[in-house]
Amino acid sequence: MKRNTKGFTLIELLAVIVILAVIALIATPLILNVIETAKKGAAEQSANGYIKALEDHIAIQMLEKSDYTVPDSYTETDVSVKGDKPTSVSLAISDGIVTSGTIVVSGYTVTIKDGVAEKGATEAAKKE
Repeated sequence: MKRNTKGFTLIELLAVIVILAVIALIATPLILNVIETAKKGAAEQSANGYIKALEDHIAIQMLEKSDYTVPDSYTETDVSVKGDKPTSVSLAISDGIVTSGTIVVSGYTVTIKDGVAEKGATEAAKKE
């Protein structure tokens, strides 16, 4: 009698499933970390874009209006920007240049130092 030996045994199939599960358990946190890092980077770039747009807005106002007074702080979110619009802004301005402050954008608080968004945005406090 000829025996049919084609196919996989149940043990072989279970071994493959266990190996795939172990790979998935290792890969999932790595992928989630990459996604979180990308979101923080996007928030930092949006903050830098907002700073640039605000400085451009102030420069245009200074050119167009001879009696324009440059503000020393800014808390509005109404500057037109590409990308995500901030939900909260608190910036210090000196001679039309942003010097420091914080911007909350996409759920992350970005700290501004010397007119540039610092690396390491933190998750913004959620309002209850």
